[in-house]
Amino acid sequence: MADEFDTLQFSASVNRAYDDNLFRVKNNGTSDQITTSTAGVKLDKTYSLQRFIVDVSYVDYKYQTSDFLNFEALNYDAKWLWSLTPSLTGTLSTSRNKTLNGFSDFRSFTQNIRTADISQFRAEYSPYKVWTLIGGITETDFQNSQTFNAVAQYNATALDYGARYNFASGSNLSLLAHKRNGQFQRQINQAALFDNGFTEDEYELDFVLKPTGKSNLSSKLGYLSREYDNFSVRDYGVWIGYINYDLLLTGKIKTSFGLARNAGPFETNYSTYSLTDSATIGVSYLYSDKITFMLNGRVAQRDFKQAVIAGAAKRDDDEQSLSGSVTWRPINNIGLTLSSIKSRRTSSAAYSNFEYDDLTTSVMVDLKI
Repeated sequence: MADEFDTLQFSASVNRAYDDNLFRVKNNGTSDQITTSTAGVKLDKTYSLQRFIVDVSYVDYKYQTSDFLNFEALNYDAKWLWSLTPSLTGTLSTSRNKTLNGFSDFRSFTQNIRTADISQFRAEYSPYKVWTLIGGITETDFQNSQTFNAVAQYNATALDYGARYNFASGSNLSLLAHKRNGQFQRQINQAALFDNGFTEDEYELDFVLKPTGKSNLSSKLGYLSREYDNFSVRDYGVWIGYINYDLLLTGKIKTSFGLARNAGPFETNYSTYSLTDSATIGVSYLYSDKITFMLNGRVAQRDFKQAVIAGAAKRDDDEQSLSGSVTWRPINNIGLTLSSIKSRRTSSAAYSNFEYDDLTTSVMVDLKI
């Protein structure tokens, strides 16, 4: 596989997936086969104290039966890791990613492509390599090709600031804040209480424990609050966070554990945002230098909070998934993966119940120069 600092890296892959319930419906699901072809190139070059990374990929999605979902995407991620002095460093980056809005939430049987454009400037000043001052600006722009008010398209500008303390052991503790000002790409809707703008404040405390070679821990505790420009009934504040722990049990077996609470807008008459509590566990087994087995499980409860219409039925979802894969690399530059996932969702809103099975075969080729 391509090493991190190789100047030029090429990659290509073909995924063939069988999905027995493409539109995530309760009964009479539509099955389909999806072929995803990807070709990518990555440039990674260092000049003195400066490092430039450009990662570009072309992705072609083809559906055998539901061909109205076919689309192509040119995704990219470009970074300049700049340094004025060893104490004053930062990042200037821009990225684009196009994906299909999945039918778990988008319940119309039409193609809806979500495009995410994110640009960021970030600076870090650390004269003694103990305390680090952090500041920056982030521009985000999310666009849907179809109307999707529950997770609407918007653009936002954020001021990012904070500080990090680096322990002698190599662990670090960060306190960060993000102040966002966003505008929805829609008109105010008085009847549905859909706004055209918002302000958002997020505060987070991050702790990363230095990896020991056998274990690694990272965690976040945050508070997210949002105020809408016109409809205060949709204002909310919520605690979020995660803790992830990786442990190498033996030279061949690695486990991972995770707990998370995530929040995101979901604007309907019965909710303003959704809150998801999840637990994950994973095991990977390095059978040989060429063959790796993986098994992952996830359970989650998703609650839809803050109805804006009196008497609206409350919705909450229970989700479970189990996935497994085996990867074979006969040589470093060629790999084959066979993976399968079984997932189900049980919802208090009966139309949101579904189960699905997905079987995917992937062939990957890497080339480095």
